[in-house]
Amino acid sequence: MRSTTGTTFTYMTDTVLSAARVLDLLELVAAAEEGVLLREATLRLNAPKSSTLMLLRTLVNRGYLYRDPLTDRYRLSEQYRAGAFGWIADPHARLIAAARPVMESLSQALGESMTFAVFDKPGHAKAITQVVADVEVRYAANIQRPIPLYCTAMGRVLVSRQPEADWSRLIGEGPFPALTRHTVTDRQAILDIVGQTREQGYAVVMEEFALGGTGVAAPIVDADGRSVAALNMGCVTNRFEEKRERVIVAVTTAAAALSEQLRARNASPLAATA
Repeated sequence: MRSTTGTTFTYMTDTVLSAARVLDLLELVAAAEEGVLLREATLRLNAPKSSTLMLLRTLVNRGYLYRDPLTDRYRLSEQYRAGAFGWIADPHARLIAAARPVMESLSQALGESMTFAVFDKPGHAKAITQVVADVEVRYAANIQRPIPLYCTAMGRVLVSRQPEADWSRLIGEGPFPALTRHTVTDRQAILDIVGQTREQGYAVVMEEFALGGTGVAAPIVDADGRSVAALNMGCVTNRFEEKRERVIVAVTTAAAALSEQLRARNASPLAATA
């Protein structure tokens, strides 16, 4: 608007349109128990399809929403809905936001369950998100159960991408209990396996943690090459061998892509290696 003195003024309302659109979209998805499709969001908000899609993708990338790969519906993330969301309150939120779509795609493609884990208390990792396979017979771990570093695929890849001088401290003092008849419990043998894991870039653990289950894991690494998380496919052992190579390639390729993605966004949280 131009004043009578010839000076141009720009007036702003109390609402920034772009911010309002983001909040409108969040509120729309939050109110929809079954989530919303892109076309539904476009119609309800009376907004262009292209810009609505970009807003949805941004919210997914930041972890506020996730897209269900089976239905294409966008839903509010579990962390945000629970009220404990935020990059400060939840240091793993961006890891989860990046990993979930990858895990869902791999689970659907290979018919096995996926788990994503980070370092936890000494000697252990913890699962921070899981996708359970939509098949009749499946392997699904209890994600509330601590994950021993010495006898799981996730644990071994996490340890393997830390400095070698720290491996013995990370796996713990022992003794290492035999969780099954296949569990490796000798300290030096475990450290040797961790070394092999580092060389090959992945770990395969068959029935050392639980009978009937095989884990295949690869590390998510930061810019310094240190592990910040582990991506794992939990397979039913009696059908693992027939798709062994497919699973290994899928998990290692996905982990490498996630590592690159997180490094590019400078979003990797510090690994808790105490």
